[in-house]
Amino acid sequence: MRVTIMKTHNYSTRSVILLLAVSLFFSAFVAGQAVGADPRPPHAIAQPAKAPARLSIRRNPNLGFNVIVRLWIDGQPAASIGYGHTYEGFLAPGHHVLAVLASPSPRWSTPWQLPLDVRSGQTYGFTAVTDGSGNLILDGRFGFPPRVQ
Repeated sequence: MRVTIMKTHNYSTRSVILLLAVSLFFSAFVAGQAVGADPRPPHAIAQPAKAPARLSIRRNPNLGFNVIVRLWIDGQPAASIGYGHTYEGFLAPGHHVLAVLASPSPRWSTPWQLPLDVRSGQTYGFTAVTDGSGNLILDGRFGFPPRVQ
């Protein structure tokens, strides 16, 4: 004959275990609510997020090996595009001004400017080329597909 002895807990021990389980559950629930809370005000949640637009500027190899294309976006230096390189970046939706200047010896000392109204999620592709008078410009007629990465 086999005798099994079971350990029994008194009422106060069971109450403490139950209280501990309930408090752990409640703490986990409250922590999950705080982590998942969105800090934005309710009116901002209803508006769709505006995705940035892609900007790609290819440098025409016909500009010459020593010519560097200096790019400014909204008056701020953005890139120096050397021979065989392409600028890839993003723009927030809205109005922007792109400017380019050939370096080191520009024919004209003032950068050529292109106002651009950017739409959310669009891709804008330009080629840095010279126009007939020797100005460095951004030409969108020579559009090119974005590189697949």
